[in-house]
Amino acid sequence: MIIDAQIHVWKAPTADRPWPPDAIEPHRAVPLEVPEVSALMAGAGVSGALLLGPTWEGSRNDYTLAAAAAHPRRFGAICRYATGDPAEVEKLAHWRETAGMYGIRMSLNRGDVDGTVAAAEASGFWSAAQRFGVPLNIYAPGRHALYERLAQRYPGLRITVDHAAVESAAAPLAEAVQPLLALAKYPGIAVKASALPCFVREDHPFPSVTETVHLLVDAFGADRVFFGSDLSRLPVPYPQLVDAFVHHTPLLSESERTAVLGGALADWIGWDR
Repeated sequence: MIIDAQIHVWKAPTADRPWPPDAIEPHRAVPLEVPEVSALMAGAGVSGALLLGPTWEGSRNDYTLAAAAAHPRRFGAICRYATGDPAEVEKLAHWRETAGMYGIRMSLNRGDVDGTVAAAEASGFWSAAQRFGVPLNIYAPGRHALYERLAQRYPGLRITVDHAAVESAAAPLAEAVQPLLALAKYPGIAVKASALPCFVREDHPFPSVTETVHLLVDAFGADRVFFGSDLSRLPVPYPQLVDAFVHHTPLLSESERTAVLGGALADWIGWDR
């Protein structure tokens, strides 16, 4: 069983389903839709995936939730949410009633990040997510102090650090994740080992990716490290990335590899497949 911890899917803008006027450039010109994702997963030997609507589509969850509802053993949805709206935060008490929803994504890599974090505090979002057991997926590259502050203030939160908190190939990958390793002491923090080939300049089997996965598992344990592709911007063939995790992680035991490739993620979010 291999589960991909993050794949963006989206549809082209239409009059009935427009994108925001200030939408950023998408990862690719042709939308990555669910049928193509299913075919690519089959070709790579991936049996399940968490789907996420991209920021350029706005705060939409309709497409990902529909896919999860139609194929509950194959897809789950990570949802965008109005984290600064107290009225919406109150609804988190019933989040488990949304079929296919397995968490909330916060993209804290551009714009007024501090303002977004403060608004989530003022609305009661962090407290509610902790109280109602909502898994959070937070992409805040380089903001290790933010992750630590949340872990200290809300020890019951389940926070997954997206893309190992890396944003570019400016530093060697194993060096870029060093500040993250110090957060392993907080049991509520897990890591997506996702999009990693985006941050290296090397061919299959991507030795820097292997080295980094070993570092993450050594620090966090295999039960808190999750394989992921971020498929829409993956610069290498999908089967090559899967092969790197399956056949080129020699320091992992078979049980650790099984956990990283999907078992740990399913347990973390409560996805009974």
